[in-house]
Amino acid sequence: MKTKTLALMAFPALASIASVAHAQSSVTLYGIVNEGIDYINNQSGGSVVGLIRGQTNGSRWGLRGAEDLGGGMKAVFDLENGFDGSAGTLSQGGRLFGRSAWMGLQTPYGRLTFGRQYDAMHDDVGERLAATGIWAWVGSHQGDFDNLNANFRMDGSIRYISPTYAGVKLDLLFAPGGAPGSFATNRRYQLAATYDSGPILGAIAYENINNPAVSVYDSAAAPGTAAFSSPGKSPSFSGFLSADTQAIFAAGVGYRFGTGGQVSFVYTRTVFSDMLRTKSTPNTGSATLSSYEGNIRYRVMPTLLLAAAYDYTTVRAPGRAAHYHQVNAGPDYFLSKRTDIQLSGIWQRASGIDSTGKPAVGTIGSLGSSTTPTQVAVKLLLRHRF
Repeated sequence: MKTKTLALMAFPALASIASVAHAQSSVTLYGIVNEGIDYINNQSGGSVVGLIRGQTNGSRWGLRGAEDLGGGMKAVFDLENGFDGSAGTLSQGGRLFGRSAWMGLQTPYGRLTFGRQYDAMHDDVGERLAATGIWAWVGSHQGDFDNLNANFRMDGSIRYISPTYAGVKLDLLFAPGGAPGSFATNRRYQLAATYDSGPILGAIAYENINNPAVSVYDSAAAPGTAAFSSPGKSPSFSGFLSADTQAIFAAGVGYRFGTGGQVSFVYTRTVFSDMLRTKSTPNTGSATLSSYEGNIRYRVMPTLLLAAAYDYTTVRAPGRAAHYHQVNAGPDYFLSKRTDIQLSGIWQRASGIDSTGKPAVGTIGSLGSSTTPTQVAVKLLLRHRF
């Protein structure tokens, strides 16, 4: 510290530069901590009461920073950790910064970033239009096969988000495979656009993932090897994860009204292509999952938000089909701008044959499967943002 002080005294220009750099740099600590109690009427054959499992706004803390480089350009970064507040353990497979870890440049021509990042399915569709990203507890579409609730992130990715022109913004991502001798293995890319002007908002996105079991679902072994076992947790699509390619299309539109009110409609279509039959994935050919969602939220007073959503999902594969109906509803009461109490309930009804070749059962988000076609879950949550 003494040497640094002497150096700055000897070179006034250096002191001036250091002062400016300090003034134009910033690092923000932020996060969410939540805990509560949930009830599941049937999980593996019995009812369960316990601390919350599976959260839309999972507990996290992060560091977000920026440095002004001049000329309208900034160096930016974000490091975000996810954790389980009830056990004090890391989420996202035990990663230190499992939610995101990226850095890049913000310029007048857009933002270019590199690292482990969210995708457009989550940021542009899920967070802005779908119930799962806006308010609903584990309100994802059948285990989050379309990634609207960030079931996975994009490691080693390059992402560009354009400035907004006439309400339109482009969102592009590319992640090279990184496999020796094969550029396409584990490759991922997305193309997306959003619109936001006045009361109307919308989004359209397409994502293509090679070897999804390994590249985004964290399987340690590739399909076709003796050690492979499906990394999927929801039987609605776990039997499809030996696919060579996963392609996701999503489109949604929303309309804002009143103070804090919004009604939205979202459609997603996910195709698993060239599936390989294994012990845990008894399918070949292609499988298609289509989801249709309508949701509404309305702030009846400054401290009280009411919300509801309905989702219908169809699953089709050679020789089998399944159907899922899901309803989410509940109030959210704000004790302050940063702290709220949320009560939400979810009902789901399944029919047909699921991806594992068994009769379809209720399987809400990441809560575990029922032994019957119906599953009900209720949660009371206390949440604080900082």
